[in-house]
Amino acid sequence: MNKIEVKKLTVQYRDGNGVFTALEDLSFRVEKGEFVSIIGSSGCGKSTLLGILGGLRRPDAGELSIDGKKVTGPGPDRSMVFQHYSLFPWMTARNNVAFGIRQVKKNLTRRERLSRAAVFLDRVGLENFQNKYPGQLSGGMRQRVAIARALAMDTEILLMDEPFGAVDARNRTILQELLLGLWEGNCAGDIVYPPGEGPRQQDRKTVVFVTHDIDEAILMADRIIMMSNSPGKIYREITVPFARPRNRAALVQTPEYTKLRNELLVLFFNDFGSTI
Repeated sequence: MNKIEVKKLTVQYRDGNGVFTALEDLSFRVEKGEFVSIIGSSGCGKSTLLGILGGLRRPDAGELSIDGKKVTGPGPDRSMVFQHYSLFPWMTARNNVAFGIRQVKKNLTRRERLSRAAVFLDRVGLENFQNKYPGQLSGGMRQRVAIARALAMDTEILLMDEPFGAVDARNRTILQELLLGLWEGNCAGDIVYPPGEGPRQQDRKTVVFVTHDIDEAILMADRIIMMSNSPGKIYREITVPFARPRNRAALVQTPEYTKLRNELLVLFFNDFGSTI
């Protein structure tokens, strides 16, 4: 069942030098409960595409629909983690997360929102920084607050634009595992599943995840969409064949992993090389 459908999407930017086409005639689908990673070189339109999916701008041509309904703007069914943290500087970390929760969970009291915010800040390793303001946090910590906010909102769709790019290697691994655990249902929103049991695919969140990291894409995704550069188009779609849950340490030692990784590297650098 399709959750997201993009049809013949074109996006152009205009300035004094003329027209730049960021995305051209781009079409793809994301099934409900699917985790899709998007890979491509800088400037291929990945962030522009995510902005379209989030309803933050309108395409110049083509159509985006969610659950069969045309998207005309942002909605409570989607939360987004931007490439650069987007926090209110006058709010503490906890209040920043609670503000996001308030937008989608109108029935919760202020105390319940703050309690939920505290839980998710704890999950991203910021239990001792909840009352700090963004200016008092490092860049990586601010990004973790933004990730906690998106996860705490518990929306049907998660749009993530290189969410772990500003985070150190140790915390990047922790956050990858946290996101996969929430997506797979070890702790999805307020529902806790028994060990070894998770939600059916139709209960999972739908994730569109932009990354430059091929290993991260293989670990996280059901399917990888590779985009070509200038203008951005779908270059290749590859299904990740590995069963879930995935054990990182065991997976990277298999010949199947090495083969897929090498295939993706060749595709990535062939396209990159064609633009030089």
